[in-house]
Amino acid sequence: MTAKILISGNFTIDVIDGKEQIGGPPLYSGFAIAKLGGEPYIYSILGKDFTFKIPYFLKVYKILEDENTVKFKHIFEGTRRKLILISKPKKKIKLDIKEDRFSGIIINPVCNEIDLSLIPNIPIALDIQGFIRNCVNGEEIRYTKARLPQSDSYLTFHSNIEEFQNSELSINLLFQIGFKELLISYDEQGFELYTRDSKKFFKTDNIGTYITGTGDVLIASYFFYRLKGLDYEKSALKAKKIVEDFSISSYQELFQLM
Repeated sequence: MTAKILISGNFTIDVIDGKEQIGGPPLYSGFAIAKLGGEPYIYSILGKDFTFKIPYFLKVYKILEDENTVKFKHIFEGTRRKLILISKPKKKIKLDIKEDRFSGIIINPVCNEIDLSLIPNIPIALDIQGFIRNCVNGEEIRYTKARLPQSDSYLTFHSNIEEFQNSELSINLLFQIGFKELLISYDEQGFELYTRDSKKFFKTDNIGTYITGTGDVLIASYFFYRLKGLDYEKSALKAKKIVEDFSISSYQELFQLM
């Protein structure tokens, strides 16, 4: 049966060297799910400033209209990237979804746009990035403490190491909240997978130069394989390969499709 996965979170308008391009979890996670044969649905907020076409491989579950889309200016200082928030919407995504439509849901905000007062009773993959960003217009994105409610629906957690260290979360706390498996990314080096009984590092063998969106690709592909019934170690190995392929060549295909 085809995995129908809902991606909740916003697209971004990324300003790089004065040019605007589309980004965000719906784009990168949706591309990975579609490549693997799943059906990615999106639940997002779009502003009047969003002039891009929604890629054809994404199916719309719900789009909320607002004045602004999340827009970032990217500034590169050596290997460090600074994100300056230009604008963001005022509305929130409430997860009042028809649960029987989907195999699972990816909760991945970019600027605190998801309201967790309602948590769906289906498998959940959650990325911490948008829950710990301060998101003040005109300021560089900085981190704040994470606050997540408990849920038995949580399956997969993802964070990069910088976000994780700044979130004031811990491995034990995440298991107590309800997560079953934790992915901690170390950028181009690879990622660590924690379960209640073990931890293992998956070192990348052939990573390319394009790493924007690789975290979104990782959480989506790992979650897809888990929903299809693969065990966590096989899912991690397959997801690692998807991330490597994306960083080398798939991103070119992605932008050719839009």
